[in-house]
Amino acid sequence: MIVQPIAVRRANGFTLIELMIVVAIIGILATVAVPSFSRYQNRARRAESFVNLSGLGTAQKAYFAEYGLFVGAEMVPSTTTSVNPGAEKRDSSPIAAEFAGVGWSPEGDVYYDYDTNTGSFAGACNCDTCFTSTAYGDVDGDGSVALILFTHPNIDMTDTCTSLYFSGQGIPQIRNGETVYDEPVLVIGADDF
Repeated sequence: MIVQPIAVRRANGFTLIELMIVVAIIGILATVAVPSFSRYQNRARRAESFVNLSGLGTAQKAYFAEYGLFVGAEMVPSTTTSVNPGAEKRDSSPIAAEFAGVGWSPEGDVYYDYDTNTGSFAGACNCDTCFTSTAYGDVDGDGSVALILFTHPNIDMTDTCTSLYFSGQGIPQIRNGETVYDEPVLVIGADDF
């Protein structure tokens, strides 16, 4: 009778191949997840501009209803802090000071600079009954500034103001074949996320 050797038991643990497979799977997941997470963060940062421009637009229209004019404002905070918009938040107190006349200020610190162009301001707008508020930002840090516009036309929708500092970019945006007024709109092609 032949005696079979007793099977050698493997010690508890993982082999090198099993560990390498796990590391490879984690690496693949990370290459997919990290860029997606970065895009998600950038979109969340950009949401600040949509909220603030909506509030600013409402404040401008309320001011116009009471006083008969819109309030123009310089691009802040970078004009007062000398820090251009980027992926870091900046103090919003210069914005509150610039827009105090219209009664609007953002909540908390900001990623974006804000301005308003109107005919009653020193900007290149000939329309006293319209305004364009713009948010300027570079939340993804790629060096190109994105514009988000809030364009309010005159009453018969025949005239608008351009963005104060990027006058070629102030044209109201088109969505699904319709011109978009009175809501924040990302200038197409400004951001890649």
